[in-house]
Amino acid sequence: MVPLLDFTPRRRQLLLLAVSTLLLASSVHAQIERTGRDGWQKVDEIFAAMGVSEGSRVADVGAGGGFLTVRLSEAVGEQGTVYAEDVNEQSMRQLTQQVEDLALRNVEPILGTTDDPRLPVGELDAVVIVNAYHEMGEYEAMLSGIWRSLRPGGRLVIVDNPPRDSTASRGSQMRAHDIHIGVVEQDLRTAGFEILERRPDFIDTGSGRGQHQQWMLVAAKPDS
Repeated sequence: MVPLLDFTPRRRQLLLLAVSTLLLASSVHAQIERTGRDGWQKVDEIFAAMGVSEGSRVADVGAGGGFLTVRLSEAVGEQGTVYAEDVNEQSMRQLTQQVEDLALRNVEPILGTTDDPRLPVGELDAVVIVNAYHEMGEYEAMLSGIWRSLRPGGRLVIVDNPPRDSTASRGSQMRAHDIHIGVVEQDLRTAGFEILERRPDFIDTGSGRGQHQQWMLVAAKPDS
């Protein structure tokens, strides 16, 4: 084995950079494994529905604390980009700090507004909204912004909570932090999206405080 001191300064710099990169990747991976949410959120199935691969350009709308953002960063790789959007300034400060701490160079935090996600136009392969659509009072404007951001054929995946009372008004459901899959499906069709997949029982696990129930809709912006 060649001692480190026998390398030229340039080679030592490159070697140390490579070691630092490996250590950072291990740190990020360790952080991903520390949360119990991975046990029930079906992240791999969500990413598959989005069509995520190396080099994808995607957005996590309603990113919150960055649970999906961190995992998307790993999934799209160095050549991909993740736009992490939220309208809550405190959440965005925390997310931005996490992005800096983990040196996620392929993540771009975006502070959106309630009627505009402020995403780049016509560039995205996919957008995901998990447990946040029910918060969007100005959903028509948000869907319009997402539509503009997607390339033709780009996908929109929404995962949210089924209502306790499916007969309740939209406002009542939103205040209870849930929304019926049929309501959102109609929103998407009205906005021009094509529904590719509808899974009312996407997640149904546990009981009591450990119970998690969510549906999933997979939609696409038509090619023409």
